[in-house]
Amino acid sequence: MEKQISKIIPQQSRQNAPGFKSVDMFQTEYGFEPFLVFTEFSMNRSVFGPHPHAGVSVMTYMLPESEGSFLNRDSNGDKSTIEPGGIHVTQAGSGVHHDEVPTVAGVDCHGFQIWINHADKDRLVAPRAFHAMANEVPEFKNESLKVRVVQGRFEGLQSPIELITKTTILDVALQPNTSLQLPANQMAFVYLMKGEILINNQKATGNALLTFEEAGDSITLQTATEPARLMFATGTPHHEPIVYGGPFVMTTQEQMLDTKRRAGRGEMGVLLPL
Repeated sequence: MEKQISKIIPQQSRQNAPGFKSVDMFQTEYGFEPFLVFTEFSMNRSVFGPHPHAGVSVMTYMLPESEGSFLNRDSNGDKSTIEPGGIHVTQAGSGVHHDEVPTVAGVDCHGFQIWINHADKDRLVAPRAFHAMANEVPEFKNESLKVRVVQGRFEGLQSPIELITKTTILDVALQPNTSLQLPANQMAFVYLMKGEILINNQKATGNALLTFEEAGDSITLQTATEPARLMFATGTPHHEPIVYGGPFVMTTQEQMLDTKRRAGRGEMGVLLPL
């Protein structure tokens, strides 16, 4: 059964800081849990500095066409280069400090930062870093489309990174006059970066976020005379309370207070600026 579109919401890139532009989409506005943050960014300098996270997994996916790459560091000692087409995930769990900066200042890095929620039972798991180089990310290609499997599975291909919260994230490029049917879980959305697509005879033009009704188990994307580039995401909501506290996400206020106390005591490690 095909899912029906709930909303088509135009999106705009905003200059949030010098050297940093983004399209920011949040669970609090669009209701797409288990994703909490889905941000397309362009960044050419250090913006945030070392900072903590807890209770979520924070993914950075650098688009293959990105001019630059990121250096990712964390307080557990991980030091990774997120090259164009590469993926890095900080499973923050009980808490860790991390930082991401362009490897070459002034060179634009173009990609996505995605926060994936943890179920309460997994809220405080041990922090861990996952990394995949560009050539480790599976690609399905033919004359009509290219699909990179950032998370989950597609056509028998499996992402090299398996997280506590299971989701599917696909980077999809469609040529004109192409149709693609994608399996979908209870929650699914499409972020159209550029081009034009048809779904259920409704047309969307990039940049746009398309959300869907819960009923149904597939989504069919179609192009007409224009190619399209999009991100597809689907998963199953945890249906648990969510308490936000800046870089921390918890299930209860008590958890949040304890998390902030632990951070204040230095229990999430130390990461000095470069």
